[in-house]
Amino acid sequence: MKKLLLLGFGVLMAGVINAQVIFSGVSPAAIQGNYNLSYATGWGNASFPDLEDPANSVQEELVMYADDNEACDPATNGAALTGKIAILYRGSCEFGVKAYNAQQAGAIAVVIINNQSGALVNMGGGVQGPNVTIPVVMISDIDGATIVNEMANGPVTVFIGNKAGFYADDLGLTKAQILRPRYSSVPSMIATNGTEYDLNLGGTVYNYGSNDQAAVTLQAIITYNGTEIYNETSTPQDMFSGDSLVVMLPDFAPATWDEGYYKLVYKTTADAFTDEYDFDNEIESDFVISATDLSYAKIIDTTMLPNSSGGIRPVDGSGNAIPEYSSCIHFKDPNASRLAASAITFSAIKGSNATDTSLAGEEILLQIYTYDDVFTDMNDAGFSNPIQNFSDLVIQNYSFPSDLGGEVITVDFDLENIVALEDDQRYMFCVTTFNEELYFGSDPDRDYTANRDFYMQPLFPIEAGSGNFNPNGFGPESVPGISVSFISSAQVSLKEEQLAINMNAYPSPASDVLNIDFKQNEVNKVELVNMMGQTVVAQDVASNANTTTLDVAGVENGVYIVKVYLTNNMTHTMQVVVNH
Repeated sequence: MKKLLLLGFGVLMAGVINAQVIFSGVSPAAIQGNYNLSYATGWGNASFPDLEDPANSVQEELVMYADDNEACDPATNGAALTGKIAILYRGSCEFGVKAYNAQQAGAIAVVIINNQSGALVNMGGGVQGPNVTIPVVMISDIDGATIVNEMANGPVTVFIGNKAGFYADDLGLTKAQILRPRYSSVPSMIATNGTEYDLNLGGTVYNYGSNDQAAVTLQAIITYNGTEIYNETSTPQDMFSGDSLVVMLPDFAPATWDEGYYKLVYKTTADAFTDEYDFDNEIESDFVISATDLSYAKIIDTTMLPNSSGGIRPVDGSGNAIPEYSSCIHFKDPNASRLAASAITFSAIKGSNATDTSLAGEEILLQIYTYDDVFTDMNDAGFSNPIQNFSDLVIQNYSFPSDLGGEVITVDFDLENIVALEDDQRYMFCVTTFNEELYFGSDPDRDYTANRDFYMQPLFPIEAGSGNFNPNGFGPESVPGISVSFISSAQVSLKEEQLAINMNAYPSPASDVLNIDFKQNEVNKVELVNMMGQTVVAQDVASNANTTTLDVAGVENGVYIVKVYLTNNMTHTMQVVVNH
């Protein structure tokens, strides 16, 4: 396992403040805290504000833009917008038009509320983009509804930008710079104990405030079923204003892992200290030891499904969507031969401006690739971008039966596509679309930047165009909302044996008697089961019998399953029709 030189309680003054762009509710208390955002950059204007520069930060009251709340036409409430932050909705005109109209009305920044669930898209400036000189950010439909509802009760103030130096006393953590478990969910079959799956813990503390701070610490706490099983705090260190502190805590390698949901929380604090902005003093990275599932996306504890509330798709250098696109997760483990992939869970959605926003009939490929480039980590000469050597292991088609846009769905692999994996072989588990209007779900709450820099392994490859795999994908902060389910590889050979069983039930339709030919298989029992799963006829079979008959004269007309029990504890099923 690759490790940094900083082990145990090691610390390092990094000396460079993190450029963390945030959208934060300031007042009233009901909306305080950080919200996910995307923000515009560039738009062809040298004067466009760089939100990573603290000098371009904005804190002010929100005012709803008045025309149709979309800012596609000039504002009718220019006096109210002057010197305020305009809030409006994504809709039928370009982002640049919206921002320019708000700017012309006197707004000092723009907040655009997404008009659909899921993806926060990258905002293009369009024709008016080069004329915009104020910050432009987007927030989700859910967060937007929370804020707009609170605006009905009175003034709402928010902060937009990099808060470095904005407060006097302000420590913080970021989701990008904490070490997370390597997976948010890992199958217990490859995580029986800490020697197979251990947690490297640590992170970077930032002193965003204008004051120096004394005795700064980082603490990590893990609880399982309400019981604390890990609690370590770093040695106190002083920090200058604007500095950052990299801290490593002791690894966690339990004697055994129990299946279930684990809560991991990082906290930072300092002596004689009241943080003026304490919404980023704690950050979670909960994880699951699962019976079956592998995922990098956060597992939602109420559903045990991967968070898939964001959305991603690639574009070319001109901003045009690329039709063929695969979203993948990378996997490699010394005990992978215990596993066979049995299902993939994912979500998809189309943009509001799609030709047809429904997913009904949309074709998706489910794919498993072997990733055959030979390298130890991404510093090695064998690591290549794009990926040079990969091979199809499994390809399976899936067609959406209805409009399941934004819903997390699980698709089982066909029996013949369930194959055992190999130890220390790299794999890519992928979902692929050929529709440029489709976004695959992603998790905006996870960021694996610190993990990438620590382990130096690929995380989320993408294929943008046929055969063009980028091992770095969109980056460690763009986490696919994908999980893969596994069965034990020992079950694969049994399933292959089941597929090889050959029997015959005739005639079908049957009127009075159903004949069953066991084709030399050793059998001890036969059942006729209706489509509700109820056994309507059962019959024991004598040892070494090659055939038997079932009396179906009293059975109602319909479709039934013949279930044959073999002496080796396997079963074989055949569908028949009874019609008198």
